[in-house]
Amino acid sequence: MLDALVVGGGPAGLAVAHSVLQARPGAQVAVLERSDIRPRGATVAVAPNGLRALEAIRPDLKAALLPHHCVHQRIQRYSPEGAPVPSRRVTAREQLKQYGEMIMLPWHRLQSTLAAALPQGVLHTNHRFLGFTEGADGVVAEFETPAGIRSFEAALLIDADGGQSAVREALLADGPPQFLGMAIWRAVRPVPAGWPEDAATWGVIGQSLTAAVLQDGELAWQAFAPWPADQLHMIGGGHRSYVHDDVSAAEQSVAGGTQRSREEIGAERILRCLEAFEGYPQLALDLVATTDPLAVTEHGQFFREAEGCQTYVRGRVALVGDAAHLATPFLGQGCSQAFEDGLELGRAIGEHGFSPEALAAYQEIRLPAASAVQHWSVKLCRQFRAGNLEHTEVDVSINEGFLQRRFEPLAADVAASG
Repeated sequence: MLDALVVGGGPAGLAVAHSVLQARPGAQVAVLERSDIRPRGATVAVAPNGLRALEAIRPDLKAALLPHHCVHQRIQRYSPEGAPVPSRRVTAREQLKQYGEMIMLPWHRLQSTLAAALPQGVLHTNHRFLGFTEGADGVVAEFETPAGIRSFEAALLIDADGGQSAVREALLADGPPQFLGMAIWRAVRPVPAGWPEDAATWGVIGQSLTAAVLQDGELAWQAFAPWPADQLHMIGGGHRSYVHDDVSAAEQSVAGGTQRSREEIGAERILRCLEAFEGYPQLALDLVATTDPLAVTEHGQFFREAEGCQTYVRGRVALVGDAAHLATPFLGQGCSQAFEDGLELGRAIGEHGFSPEALAAYQEIRLPAASAVQHWSVKLCRQFRAGNLEHTEVDVSINEGFLQRRFEPLAADVAASG
């Protein structure tokens, strides 16, 4: 029997695993990820508070991420027509410096770095969650794997499976998150020959295409555009999350009962992205058009109201990261809040053991802290969509004290460590 079973091998789930293993050395922990570890997604930001939370879990984790920080000397913004426009990005970056380090890195480098630092045998890929049952002393969960159905028993089940969490639905039955009215396309690809930009954005907030050169000859691009709710089925129907790329039976099937290849499906995603950005500069469109169709993810953007996310724990099951408090893209606190969750969950388990009391202690600390970030993220998104953005993201993060959060280092439980 495991001590903790973590569903989801993204940044949230991996941070939880590290935190639990630091707080309870020798604990039996498994992280089950439905996909494999490979380049996908795009770039993500880790704010100063998120880096401090990660450092409090394990200082060497922060040190391992720093070499992957993408330092862009020139971040250029362009209008949809390709004309250079003034940017506040450098100003905001300078404004943030007084509150600590902030890094920007590829999502897949963040994932792979945290995964590589786990003890061998903790992370299991290609395990898709099917369901769970809870008893007095533990939880039994089932997963679909290439070798068939597998069952795992654990004292605690930790859900870190993202905003489209199947565990959350099984636990709370509170329905799907709300559609934000946007489609997102992402890919990591080789840098095109003669590519002139270090980091650039074409368009406006709400409809933009961004490209950033990474390391090792890679480039990440991501595109955000309005998308009607009645066509949500075309981009995954609300079932895909940030980087996962499930292909539904409906997408694969065609008339006559034949099946389309993933290459054909990927090519259609590229066409939809190009249609959404028709009239944009050819340089940006060519970047999308020449991307390997297998590298392109496509999905909608979703969120939940903070008022509807007031339960992170029930019995022996806990929600962390987006599964607990899915916010909008505003504030850029997704990874940072996941790291804060992981830290405090590990601290609670270190104090209370693998028990419902530990999960209750985690919720008591994290619910008000994460709810405040979620509330402001949704509020800013609403203001922006109404054309009345009263505060900048940086100003809110500073005024509300999000960036200033500091954390005591995670101490190993003496009894657990012998």
